[in-house]
Amino acid sequence: MRMQRWWTMLFPVALWAVLAGAACAQSFPSRPIRLLVPFPPGGPTDQVSRLLGQMVTESTGQPVLVDNRPGGGSQIAAAALLQAPADGYTVMIGDIGALAVNPTLYEKLSYDPQRDFVAISRVMSSPMVLLVPVKSPANSVAQLLDLAKSQGRLSYASQGIGTGGHLLAEMFKSVTGATMVHVPYKGSAPAMQDLIAGQVDLLFDLMGAGLPQARGGKVKILAVGTPQRAERAPEVPTMAEAGYPDVAMTVWFGMVARSGTPDAVVRVLNNQVVSALKNPEVSKRLYDQGFDASPSTAEEFAAQMRSEREKWGAVVKSSGARVD
Repeated sequence: MRMQRWWTMLFPVALWAVLAGAACAQSFPSRPIRLLVPFPPGGPTDQVSRLLGQMVTESTGQPVLVDNRPGGGSQIAAAALLQAPADGYTVMIGDIGALAVNPTLYEKLSYDPQRDFVAISRVMSSPMVLLVPVKSPANSVAQLLDLAKSQGRLSYASQGIGTGGHLLAEMFKSVTGATMVHVPYKGSAPAMQDLIAGQVDLLFDLMGAGLPQARGGKVKILAVGTPQRAERAPEVPTMAEAGYPDVAMTVWFGMVARSGTPDAVVRVLNNQVVSALKNPEVSKRLYDQGFDASPSTAEEFAAQMRSEREKWGAVVKSSGARVD
């Protein structure tokens, strides 16, 4: 009888929650959505964000306002998200760094992705590739390691401390045992410039950044960090084929909302993002910029954020990388 009384009391509450969630989903969105982008205007993430916003606007009739908040390793954009109500009207696009690497990399991080954010969907991804100067005598991973032995060490460029290029090079260093010196830059462009000039021996960068330079005869791609060969460059072997399957990274970007956002609203947002990413025009625009559209369920993206945090957090710790 006691359990029956409890059920009698709880059932109306549970039913109200279900009905409230359904009503919320039916009315959302009823005003503009703000999309926080932790990168400057004009870059690939900004362009993709605006394209997604346009598609969502066409679908829902509500404007999506792109709000660029670069700097602080995505902490400025994250702070803006955490200051907004948890209602789905403010969302953020983050990358693998913001959503998986930063908690281990930063001594004092102003947010915790797992605690403070709820996953909506993965948006796009791009594999990392191993690049060397066009005048490098190395034409394979094996030859690059032979070069390391003959020279005594290799210098590798990165886009900055804790970036994908840094962490993947550290993994490469750990797995191969090669002696390598880190030369960090402020972004991909200056790192690529010094690689082209032969000031450094190697660089791990996004395929979208490396492939045009390779086809322009300015650098060489020795390997791609994916389990299978890339559709864009099927002639390039994988790191697994070179004997190093663990040296792999696909840089991804995804959309998140503030924790506490109603599940029904998250589902609406997920449906909108996934639908936009499946549009052929959007897929082509992404492909042309070196990315692949990679929509997911909210649950799949949340699981990926957790697993990547564990994987790259271990690499950050072993490398000793730290940002104050």
